[in-house]
Amino acid sequence: MRKEILELEQILEQEITACSELEKYITEKKNCLVKGDLEGLIKTDIELEKYNEAIIKLEEKRKEIYPDNPPLHIKTLKEKLKKKLTKIENQNTINAELLKHALKVIEGSILSITKVLVPESSSYNSKGKINKDENIGIISSIVHEA
Repeated sequence: MRKEILELEQILEQEITACSELEKYITEKKNCLVKGDLEGLIKTDIELEKYNEAIIKLEEKRKEIYPDNPPLHIKTLKEKLKKKLTKIENQNTINAELLKHALKVIEGSILSITKVLVPESSSYNSKGKINKDENIGIISSIVHEA
């Protein structure tokens, strides 16, 4: 039983270390998204995948030997691991929102470009005045929602 507890402690320590690295790369991914650094984003995603796989393997090992009533220091490690995972989850949520925002900006840019390249079918209204599109020329990275 003592051997299992020591092994469990070691696995939890490795999981915490891997989660710390994962957290670091998720923060780096956010910075790459903000800067628009595509190369950095690709490298970061590769590292994230590597640490995700390591965490999954460690978690499987931990589940194999997890005792019914672990000692206090094991519970403390488990709580520390939960806190790390919560931080990682929050950062992933922020990254997802940044990606959605980037897609909206790209979509707006593409629509503006296509409006310039594709001529409008009716440039004049029934009174002979030029139709004005209020959204032409406005490219904003801030999208107001109701």
